[in-house]
This record gives sequence, structure tokens and C-alpha cells, in this order.
Amino acid sequence: MEIDSVIKEANSIADKYGLELIEIDRTDNVISLRLIIDNEVFIKIYGNTEKDKLNLTLVFRRKRIYGCDSESGKNHCHPFNDPDRHIFIKGRKSIQEFVEESMKFLEETYLL
Repeated sequence: MEIDSVIKEANSIADKYGLELIEIDRTDNVISLRLIIDNEVFIKIYGNTEKDKLNLTLVFRRKRIYGCDSESGKNHCHPFNDPDRHIFIKGRKSIQEFVEESMKFLEETYLL
């Protein structure tokens, strides 16, 4: 995972869904971004190249309602119905996959 590729994918997704992309922090090894969906909902993207880490979090009213984390080849998700739980998965979710799942959930639950 490279910082530039995370930013490029996030920009592409922001354009596709009409979302605002905000860069929170960037260093040589770390990137923190937000894809703003509306006033109460955003997707947090955190990447760390030294730890091969990519954390994706759907936030509603300042609380995680869904998430997928990956570090050093270990991947898990925090499901919509129980975001404090860890479900281990094979492979890392892409930002695109995560956003698609999040947008579908938001539409199905009328949170958008």
C-alpha cells in the first residue's frame, strides 16, 4: 500500500459519488482522509505504509457503525449490526468495496 495510491483511489471515489474529500493528516508513512457524505456521516480512511495498515470506518453521529481494518495481512471487519465485534476475513477490503457497502447500507436503512 502506498500513500499516493490511497489518495488516488479516494479521489476517484469522491468524484464517482459526489463526496467531499478532506485530507486530515499526511506524513511520509501515514495518511488520514475523510469522505464526507453529509453533516452526520463520513467515511474515515487511515493508512500507514510502515505497518501495511488500512483502516476504513463508516461514522454516523460520531460513532463507528461499520469498519474494516487491515494490518500486516491480518484483516477483520466490524459488522453493521454489531460494530464492536471483530469478524476475521480473508483479504483486505478496497476503499471502493467499503464505500459501495457503506452507501448501500445507508440507503437501505434510510440514513441518507
